[in-house]
Amino acid sequence: MSEAIVKPIEAIIAETRQEIQPYVFKRLEARTPRKAGQKIARTITVTSGKGGVGKTSLVVNMAICLSQAGQKVIVLDADLGLANIDVVFGVRPTYSLIDVLNGEKNIDEIMVQGPRGVQIIAGGSGVRELANIESEKSERLFAQLRFLEDKADFLLIDTGAGISDSVLSFCRAADQVVVITNTEPTSLTDAYGIIKVLSTQSPESKVSVLVNRVEEDEEGIHVYDRLSKVAKDFLNFDIKFMGTLPQDRNMHIAIRQQTPLMVFSPMSPAATELRKIVSKTIFEIPETFTDQNQTGFFDKVAQFFKGGSRK
Repeated sequence: MSEAIVKPIEAIIAETRQEIQPYVFKRLEARTPRKAGQKIARTITVTSGKGGVGKTSLVVNMAICLSQAGQKVIVLDADLGLANIDVVFGVRPTYSLIDVLNGEKNIDEIMVQGPRGVQIIAGGSGVRELANIESEKSERLFAQLRFLEDKADFLLIDTGAGISDSVLSFCRAADQVVVITNTEPTSLTDAYGIIKVLSTQSPESKVSVLVNRVEEDEEGIHVYDRLSKVAKDFLNFDIKFMGTLPQDRNMHIAIRQQTPLMVFSPMSPAATELRKIVSKTIFEIPETFTDQNQTGFFDKVAQFFKGGSRK
């Protein structure tokens, strides 16, 4: 055999990968949809009308609590503009959702493992929000994201702050929405704003309120009572009380050290209270929150991004 047609094994492997990659990606997108009755992750979207109230820290530490309770957990950073959940987890992912958007990576290739076995999908900072991404990239992203739904028991979504279309789409599609606020008037006003929009666009949404950084439990209960009353009186919309988290200097130190509170100081006041709250999330939220005969979470989100019907 002449030397002209003999290729090094490395060249053959590289050439083979290049040839098969488009077909592998096509196979992934064309995979048969899940049948009714198969397990779907319970989806919890955590949001806030105002930034700086502890939303991302809540997602991170809630994920660790769930994982320590034996649940398989995936955390998705859905804030492509100011994504920072990887920073709070203290991990440095090589890739993010941006690489999936650009068709350079599949979803399983960008997922990294964080503390206590939590799987993390980084958002990627400095990018336009999802609602403004061109159709082709958006479809590619959601085709990939759909396959997360049967990979975990819980899928936690950390949205951006505010009431943008992308935030509302993730909220409307979730089994449960957690609105986090504190006792400041501006935070309460913004929290009520997102509750009001959800009650109009998606009155079937199951919304819970968590009051963060309270001096005493009674203070947080009073905040919830005010929000609940105004939502009932003016919107005819019921919201649930998820609980309160106390002011805890350990949380601030943990954030500075880029270590989740549940790892840094698991017996601190806020960590102890969060375990109680998460226990309710696991054992008291009915499984019927996820109707397995209905459209999956990311199918719903994709529909909303395409201008799906609003109530």
